Amino acid sequence: MSFMGAYLLTKNDGYSFGESVAIIKVHGKISMTSDSGILQESVITPQKFIELLNQANRDKSVKAILLDINSPGGSVVASDEIARAIKESEKPVVAWLSEIAASGGYYIASASDFIIADRASVVGSIGVISIFPEYSKLLEKIGVNFTIVKGGEFKDFSTGYRPMTEEEKEMLEGIVLEIYDQFLEEVANNRNLTVEYVSSIAEGKIYTGKKAKELNLIDEIGGRDLAINKAAELGEITGNPNIVSYNKKSFLDEFSEKFSANFGYGFAKAIIDSGKQFSME
Repeated sequence: MSFMGAYLLTKNDGYSFGESVAIIKVHGKISMTSDSGILQESVITPQKFIELLNQANRDKSVKAILLDINSPGGSVVASDEIARAIKESEKPVVAWLSEIAASGGYYIASASDFIIADRASVVGSIGVISIFPEYSKLLEKIGVNFTIVKGGEFKDFSTGYRPMTEEEKEMLEGIVLEIYDQFLEEVANNRNLTVEYVSSIAEGKIYTGKKAKELNLIDEIGGRDLAINKAAELGEITGNPNIVSYNKKSFLDEFSEKFSANFGYGFAKAIIDSGKQFSME
């Protein structure tokens, strides 16, 4: 066999031979924009995800799709777009939750046809958070003043230059609760549960994969191989499926991911963050 022939058979570029399960990685923060860099964690955007999902749906050899999810969540809008695309997939979709599938990460997992998680996976965090830093006292201490000219009473509520009024806090709380209710309804519909039940186990709580199974947030406990086999079963693949992955990372992406991991990216990232507005994190 020629060198080129060997290369074509081993190159993992989204083309497959025989009945296959396509694996799409959903690793890192969920965002509308791809703003990752060397010092930032990896990012999954709706645009990037939908391109990969469409590629899997177009590939006639692919019979089912496996989402390899390791995400603390992120943007509400981005999570919703990805979840909608999953539900519109022409082929069965199985979600495998590895280290963490919290908040927006779980939101998109719930849209799949079947969810498998490791017993030690961090699952859940069904909730919405909005954070607006306020540093007026610091500015006063260092002698920095701002002159604000605005049209609209609430236009400067999020600048951080002054404390929010009670009316502004109520306005934001209303938005957050509306998005939270949407989150509860989506999970309830996707998992065939009642909104009341999901609400009782939500509240931003996190669970191990084992506990998540008991609470019906996932379908089965197991590893990646089990998830592949389940996807093959739903795709009615006979025998061992071929595995094809559409994710291709550049050197900088790989370096960024490893760099972030060394600085505690993962569980702590899902719990501690700041400077966010409306996010499923």
